[in-house]
Amino acid sequence: MSWKPDAPQRFLKLALLLAALLPGGAIADRNSEALEALKARIGKLQVEVEETRSERDEVRARLREVDRRIGNLLRNLHDTQARERAELKRLHTLEQARTRNRSELISHRQELEQMVRAAYALGRQEYIKLLLSQEDPARVSRLLTYYHYLGAARVARIDNITRTLARLDVLEKQIAERQQALAELRADQIKQKQTLENARGERQIALTRLNERLTNRSQEIERLKRDQERLTRLVRELNTALARTPGLPPTGDARPVKGRWPLPIKGRLLARYGSPKAVGDLRWRGIFVGSAEGVDVRAVTRGRVVYADWLRGFGLLLVLDHGNGLMTLYGHNQSLYKGVGDQVEAGEVIAASGNTGGPPQPGLYFEVRVNGEPRDPLVWCKL
Repeated sequence: MSWKPDAPQRFLKLALLLAALLPGGAIADRNSEALEALKARIGKLQVEVEETRSERDEVRARLREVDRRIGNLLRNLHDTQARERAELKRLHTLEQARTRNRSELISHRQELEQMVRAAYALGRQEYIKLLLSQEDPARVSRLLTYYHYLGAARVARIDNITRTLARLDVLEKQIAERQQALAELRADQIKQKQTLENARGERQIALTRLNERLTNRSQEIERLKRDQERLTRLVRELNTALARTPGLPPTGDARPVKGRWPLPIKGRLLARYGSPKAVGDLRWRGIFVGSAEGVDVRAVTRGRVVYADWLRGFGLLLVLDHGNGLMTLYGHNQSLYKGVGDQVEAGEVIAASGNTGGPPQPGLYFEVRVNGEPRDPLVWCKL
């Protein structure tokens, strides 16, 4: 069959027509099934890329365990702090509503006081006295009308006061609940931070033991080579897993433009793509941006998380798939805020920078891969 210039338009129309005919629930179900299948495949892959028996190392295994635990603790703390901010916002909204209702209550009471004074000014005459008086009938009718209006207005103001008091009672209870929730969240944070400090102490012990052994230069070069090979294998297997999972919902930009992405983190560029590493003849396959620990790491463009776990040599690593064979890798994180299958938008916070996996200093290792091959991130990113 020959290819005609208008073929893409015809295929696009056909795809749109099929999408319109297919129920939205069916599409969602298929997407969900595909994502679950992808998670299952990547779950198996995470086990497969772990060190082989000959590479097992008690100290590194301990460091990996502690890094993972610290990462989870930091993510939980991050979530708790986010909930605290949300509770503070709700509390602020409730307190503003309470202030408005208190102002309304004062206004309603003042209006009622004015009406009572107005009724008194009419002469303190009761209906029966007006009816039995010999005064001008027109004046009697007018006074009765005034009384009727004043009475209705007083009832309305009293109803307003009653309703406002009821709203204030509800608001006071809601404010008390939010304050209690905040107190519990803050107590939880104190416990989390203490557990975190204990884990960091364990990590420092493991690092000290590891550094005491890094005295053989050739062994260190060999280790770094194996780390690079392990990452290459991971990316290759991720591409295979994606290819074997049909029906995944679209992800990423159709045609990402080079030179338009911002760097994923604010910091100082310490290593460029292709520059030599400190040992051996190895070269950087990505860039390293130095920063303090805990700095926000952001997705450079829209994508889906296809890996989020500890990998030897790269620490807590997060990999985003952007479609069309394009992936971005974020390594040495202190904590990962997203999991496999999560869709993220450009600029969304996905992790916190750190020094897991043994970098020379805290920061972020960032790679761009096209069909599994590393590319210079600074061709895609703007400094």
